[in-house]
Amino acid sequence: MISLPPYPANDGPKWGGYTLDQIRMRRALVQARMEIQKFKMTADIDKYRSKTPLLGGGSSVLSRIAGVFTVAEYGYLAWKVLRMVAPMLRRRK
Repeated sequence: MISLPPYPANDGPKWGGYTLDQIRMRRALVQARMEIQKFKMTADIDKYRSKTPLLGGGSSVLSRIAGVFTVAEYGYLAWKVLRMVAPMLRRRK
């Protein structure tokens, strides 16, 4: 990992601050670190997703089910489930 030097202590009039090139270099390094972390996070998520039998990979249960239905069939299925659940929710009140 790239190590940046610590921020200099503001000792008063001796230190004039960063130059424009130093600010740009720090900004570029921070953005590079952020991109590396994003890449690592997505790689970890993909690794865990591929390991889970229900959610991961092309051979998972959900991916096989998702490949079978169209959007209209999902809508119809949601409507049927809502009609089954709605009476139970009304009875509770």
